[in-house]
Amino acid sequence: MEELFLNGMALLTKYGGDILTNWKRVKSELSTQQDDLISEFDGMMTYSFEELLKKNDYEHINQLILAMLSQWRDQYSMDIDYSQVIYLLSAIENMIHHILEEQENPSIIDHQSIQYIFNKLLDQVLIPLTTETSGHKWLDTMITSNIIPLHWAALLRIDDFEYKLIELRSVDSTKETKSIIEICMTMSAHTAEQLSLALCRLMNPGETQPRVIPISFAKETLLLCLKSTDASSISSQRIELISNMYKRQIKMNTLESENEWKDAALLYTLRLLMAQTCSDTLKTVADGFVDYLSYKRSALFLYSPKVESAIFAAHKNLGKDVQNIKVEFSEVAFLKKHLQKILQSKPVYLEEAAEHIPRRLADEYQLASLVAVPIFTPRKGRLLGMVLLDQDGEWFEEPKPNQQAMLMKFGHYAGEALYKQWGSIIQQLDVGSPLLTPREKDVLKLMAQGETIQCAAEHLHLSPYTVRDYVAAIIKKLKVKNRTEAVVKAIRMNLIE
Repeated sequence: MEELFLNGMALLTKYGGDILTNWKRVKSELSTQQDDLISEFDGMMTYSFEELLKKNDYEHINQLILAMLSQWRDQYSMDIDYSQVIYLLSAIENMIHHILEEQENPSIIDHQSIQYIFNKLLDQVLIPLTTETSGHKWLDTMITSNIIPLHWAALLRIDDFEYKLIELRSVDSTKETKSIIEICMTMSAHTAEQLSLALCRLMNPGETQPRVIPISFAKETLLLCLKSTDASSISSQRIELISNMYKRQIKMNTLESENEWKDAALLYTLRLLMAQTCSDTLKTVADGFVDYLSYKRSALFLYSPKVESAIFAAHKNLGKDVQNIKVEFSEVAFLKKHLQKILQSKPVYLEEAAEHIPRRLADEYQLASLVAVPIFTPRKGRLLGMVLLDQDGEWFEEPKPNQQAMLMKFGHYAGEALYKQWGSIIQQLDVGSPLLTPREKDVLKLMAQGETIQCAAEHLHLSPYTVRDYVAAIIKKLKVKNRTEAVVKAIRMNLIE
């Protein structure tokens, strides 16, 4: 894996100028949303390529990533929107894949090297989200386990330069205490110490200087208020032990979370590789989103270049005959509204599905909320289609940033698998009206071999005029200008080899 990292670093160094130039274009396209965050990314990108890559002395990817994150935190202090960070990282990664494709014959290893670096960056972005969940679990553990005698425990999080109370638990479950906790949940302060003092005044009335142990990690602080009768008996060594246990548990939970999504991604990728036919691949794409992620139904729609519509390709658990569904793009309201996100492969959450997709489909399949996941091939920079996911007609909340990241990756893996068979898949879906007829393919294959119209006519036992008519029909169907462009496009679409 270190070789992948070093190769990726070499590519980033080699194309650093092109990356910064293209980033200016991408930045301008995204500037209508999250201007502050984009400005911060701009600073990080400039620093990374103008300073870090000049040194070229980072032997391990963690050194590079930690240096980048440290520089970002030192220069910028904004409280970030993790969902937008994941979106921007994906946009930058897709941009770099596109730059590689424009060069001469990039290898699959080159693309995987870039994927590896950005996967590691994504891991670092998701760590704070994992620690937040771990903090809640640890709060429950401290209250219920009685490791040390507690009066109450609180979880604070810094947000917009203020410490806010996220959760408060007390060993006293009386109605009066619950009312006090409700009042406390509205509190915030500039420092953890100030908020701790305010909590003591409300939760420990009449008690002088209750002992509160603060344990900080990342953006969170855990406050443990000891019972007054036992406070003096708790040694500093025991407090240090509890603090280390807390931090170690968070790190373990982070590793488990990373391994969980990577295991799901690995299983999905292996299953895609095992697919033998176009039908197998389509079914595997749709099944994987349900089998490995927390959704109950999926429907795969692909873009047909011939009819310029979204054609149903496969499903999981819809339970009805949906083979003939075709949806005109003008019928799908969210495509236009969220086009920029979709083109950068970001999942789109639709809280009320009926407001965004054809009413007949929403009613027939009793759709409530939906997540639309773009099927995208980063290497080619092409949007192939979309997977629609739901919870069997039940309403659900917007996916969390780490879930969005996993959906994006699944969309990329599916896109790469489908692109290998794209021409055959499109012809299979356009039943009864293939893009090119068998004879047109025969003519095009001979054109690809450099044969003239006269030679092609002799080989196929046709007149030159007939072959010329076939060539004209091919150019029209593929929407190109000449035979050379027709051959290139047909090969790219896997219509011919």
